[in-house]
Amino acid sequence: MRRRKFIQYSVILFGSTIFAKEIGSYALYVSILKEPYQTIAQVIDDLFTPSAGMPAPHSLNVIGFLKAVMEDKRVSNERKKNILDGARWINQSAQDHYIKNYIELLPDQREALLRKISQKQWGDSWLWYLMNYTFEAMFSDPVYGANRDKIGWKWLEYEPGFPRPMKVNIYV
Repeated sequence: MRRRKFIQYSVILFGSTIFAKEIGSYALYVSILKEPYQTIAQVIDDLFTPSAGMPAPHSLNVIGFLKAVMEDKRVSNERKKNILDGARWINQSAQDHYIKNYIELLPDQREALLRKISQKQWGDSWLWYLMNYTFEAMFSDPVYGANRDKIGWKWLEYEPGFPRPMKVNIYV
């Protein structure tokens, strides 16, 4: 590795580490996550733009939760394939329409593309899966690795039932 590349990578890694400490693990999707999770994280962020006190997806560890789901043997291979294929297909659609990958598009272009793919069967089911897992992360018990610091529960003023799951059931 050449000195210049080493310095560039060091700056990126150092900068992303500082950034991640400030806003949580979701910042990692910008610089460290690899495809398809980089695209998936951006789509989830576009679908769940924080408003009216709604927590941001990164504060809930949605991507960490989704990655754990993708490694879970109880989740069907067909569902896992659908999630991975959807990220590939949305990037292909972005390339077809804008000659860029999804994460490189401007916000209004991403919104237009999401509207367009939601009209297709693959897009509708893929977006449903992403929204489903985002809601699951938002409302799950923090012992599973999502809904950190009970942020989703606090937003809804939800009180969990008892007994709560044991830490042995941790997912992420």
